[in-house]
Amino acid sequence: MLMIIIGHTYKGYPIDKSGYYFPEILKSLHLPYWGGFGVSVFMFLSGYGMFLSLQRSKINQDYVVKKCTRLFEPYILYWIVELIVLLVLDSTLIDKGVLHDICTLSIYPNTENWFFKVIIALYVLIISLFLISIKPALRVAILFMASVVYIIAMRHFGFGGWWYNNILLFPIGAFVASKKSFFEKYSKMPFLLPLLLLFLASWLLHVNMIITHILFALMAVSAIRYININNRLLYYVGANSFFFYFMECPSMDQLAMFVYPCFPLYCLMSLLFTFLLSFVCVTVSKKAKTIGSYNRD
Repeated sequence: MLMIIIGHTYKGYPIDKSGYYFPEILKSLHLPYWGGFGVSVFMFLSGYGMFLSLQRSKINQDYVVKKCTRLFEPYILYWIVELIVLLVLDSTLIDKGVLHDICTLSIYPNTENWFFKVIIALYVLIISLFLISIKPALRVAILFMASVVYIIAMRHFGFGGWWYNNILLFPIGAFVASKKSFFEKYSKMPFLLPLLLLFLASWLLHVNMIITHILFALMAVSAIRYININNRLLYYVGANSFFFYFMECPSMDQLAMFVYPCFPLYCLMSLLFTFLLSFVCVTVSKKAKTIGSYNRD
């Protein structure tokens, strides 16, 4: 999620504009691709986590409501924060376009919220597959087929690559989850180096961005066991990733604009405001759930 935020921050900055400061050394980090690579890892983990969760859980009304709440709660809180920010900075910006954005699950101002919409569709599909009594292999196969059809359709209708470059990671994650015991048995095998070499070959040769994203995600997941990520801050970001995804929007587009001419400061302030807003929203969410639980008891 941090990669996604940094990638978005970079794309909103005019690095070639006169009078704006952008460190040249950062160009070598290929920041425009960070968002897509971050989404790739997120897609894999979502497919993996959802498949395991649905295998272990009893799917009933309570389960569906809980999943929907986790999905839509950050979006609703985002719009509450966004409206407050717009009201404070310039209330004239709150017009009919805002209502259109809310009703179409978009982000202000009229920004296509593709990531959220794709995740919702994938969650609906995988939950539906677990409501049917079929074998795990068939569920994974249907996920793969649906993803391939989606890619073909999106390319045919001229949608940007960001709509579909990462989509296959979801069924791949589900496949790994369905074969969890097999992959645990061979988890000590050195997959990282060959994946790294394949990723570099794909990156340098520009073979196909779909393949490049798949290789990056698999490489990142394989590298996890070599890195100590047992960190409270990283866990907090991961556990509340949808809050961070949405709260970057008012942070990047409005609150951090006072340091816009300087990229390092703009990036730093965007991250700082994102953390602060996310912390407030997560705290409010937890308090509301605690009060609701207390009232029911």
